Amino acid sequence: MRVPMALQGVSVVELAGLAPGPFCGMVLADFGAQVVRVDRPGTRGDLSRMARGKRSLAVDLKQPRGAAVLRSLCARADVVLESFRPGVMEKLQLSPEILQRENPKLIYARLSGFGQSGRFSRVAGHDINYLALSGVLSRIGRSGEAPYAPLNLLADFGGGGLMCALGILMALFERTRSGKGQVVDANMVEGTAYLGSFLWKTQQTGLWGQPRGQNMLDGGAPFYATYRTADGGFMAVGALEPQFYELLLRALIADPRKKLIWAISVTMIGVVLFDFAADFIDGPIKAYLFDVCTHRDKERGLHYHALFTGLGGALGYLLGAIDWAHLELGRLLGTEFQVMFFFSSSVLTLCFIIHLFSIPEAPLRDVAKDIPPQQAPQELALSSDRMYEYGSIENVKNGYVHPELALQGEKNKNPAEQVKMQLLFYYLRKNILVLAFCSDI
Repeated sequence: MRVPMALQGVSVVELAGLAPGPFCGMVLADFGAQVVRVDRPGTRGDLSRMARGKRSLAVDLKQPRGAAVLRSLCARADVVLESFRPGVMEKLQLSPEILQRENPKLIYARLSGFGQSGRFSRVAGHDINYLALSGVLSRIGRSGEAPYAPLNLLADFGGGGLMCALGILMALFERTRSGKGQVVDANMVEGTAYLGSFLWKTQQTGLWGQPRGQNMLDGGAPFYATYRTADGGFMAVGALEPQFYELLLRALIADPRKKLIWAISVTMIGVVLFDFAADFIDGPIKAYLFDVCTHRDKERGLHYHALFTGLGGALGYLLGAIDWAHLELGRLLGTEFQVMFFFSSSVLTLCFIIHLFSIPEAPLRDVAKDIPPQQAPQELALSSDRMYEYGSIENVKNGYVHPELALQGEKNKNPAEQVKMQLLFYYLRKNILVLAFCSDI
């Protein structure tokens, strides 16, 4: 069963005009009204493409016969809608007084830019002009940029056509009680200002306290704005309420527990990689120090080697702290995991380079120059303890003896162990400042 529409049985005569008038007639037709559009002779129909549900005929209103045809239509109509400039219908002898004299129940709707009276009433204009005079245009636009009109929707269709349709409906409702028609004077400047009542009524609430583009609803809030997407389009975000804002954050930001697990995982991987790199090159470095360098160069080399190795190790173990500190920075720079990986890789690379450059630049000894001409080098088979006692095979060949061992003589039954302990305490004393520095980091 088809339900009757609200305006079924209401007849409307619409005088063809630009977009706001045809839109108003289309709204009435969409709700059941019988709309007849009166076109000028020679026109190609409704250029606004808003003739849905309407019938049409061509009438030359400048001719007496044409004006008589319109009066005949209005005598049986409920509503007549015109969107000419003020005074045009009066010249055609089709004013509200004349038509309502013949049909007292006629509702005469007049839609214009500036109204039927006032100094701007006979001035031509467009949507952007009506929008500017209404004051609403001053509130639309980005901060620091010129105001811009939202197409021609706000003044033409919102403040004009739709407000005029609302006035016609209220006049029809009032006629059910009084039995008389009336004149509806709808203009786009006042209609747009009326739509902007919320802007002016909330001025003292702080909602619009900032300049244009810096308030919560005009682009000043990150949770009520538009953003460009990776595919070149745009995404509108409107999360005003706290519960919706929380949902937005959950959708955009990873679970904090997952971030913690990721940071710990990256830290452990970084430490393992650094330790592997350090162990891989530690053997060649010490072999170089013991077998090539002199005792003094070896001592200095071991010192710097321990210093840079400790510094690099401390930086490696700080990867987790660096990752976690840059989680918040990741929200500003981009994907958080990418930022974490970047800083982790950077610190690992730095540690590896420091470890490589910890090899001392000690000159190689020319063994041939240190051997007297009358003596021939003899290959000595030394135990591990004796080799450690003299420092290297080259030192043994050159007749070099560790000075501290020479003073102690045969009193030490295990000189190698004693030398190890002395070196251990020596390097601990040397590196205590390095460890303190790393702990501060």
